[in-house]
Amino acid sequence: MKKKKLILIIILLVILALVILLLIHTIRNFIIIKNLQENVAQYLNSTNYHIKSSESDDSGTTMNIDYYQKDGKIAIIMERNQNGKVSKISSYEKDGKINRYYDTEDSNVAELDTGSTIMFGVVNFFDTANDFQTFVGSIMMKIEKTEYNGKECYLITDIPESIFLNSTENNEIYIEKDTGLYVKSSNGTSTAEREYEFDNVSDEVFEEPNLEGYEIRE
Repeated sequence: MKKKKLILIIILLVILALVILLLIHTIRNFIIIKNLQENVAQYLNSTNYHIKSSESDDSGTTMNIDYYQKDGKIAIIMERNQNGKVSKISSYEKDGKINRYYDTEDSNVAELDTGSTIMFGVVNFFDTANDFQTFVGSIMMKIEKTEYNGKECYLITDIPESIFLNSTENNEIYIEKDTGLYVKSSNGTSTAEREYEFDNVSDEVFEEPNLEGYEIRE
């Protein structure tokens, strides 16, 4: 009887220890994520910035993206290289109107006032509806300190997409500790890297191509 009680006590102590370890893990992650949310907040309302994104996948396809925003104007230039075949898409938004230009080896096509939207820019990668969701999401994640491009970062894995509003399917993501900006992500088949520049965008980048030589698509 005493032996059974001792075994039960040991089991309960092991369970308690595991619960304490899980709680410590979750609280640590929660504090880190809250700090990242607060740090990135200063950049979310920026009206003058440039993002340079470089993406590649297992097929050898690469995509270079330059996104510019300044005082309500947006320009995004995307260049894709797929097995040596290069194509370019340039989109410009001003006063709610978006013009898009497609340049390939075979054709040049323009779409004016497309009515579509440009989805890019600075995001709070770990945005949630409330702190409770942030806490629940913190249970599952693994967060490690690391260094990337000479800056202190967090390498975050096992991210629950259903909880964090701006999360996508990524096996791992690198977030700068001091800024909360995401600088690298990978989902196992593709990798994306980002660089940021604030308050230094030139008006020249918003000049659209001359329509001469373009086929206008309705």
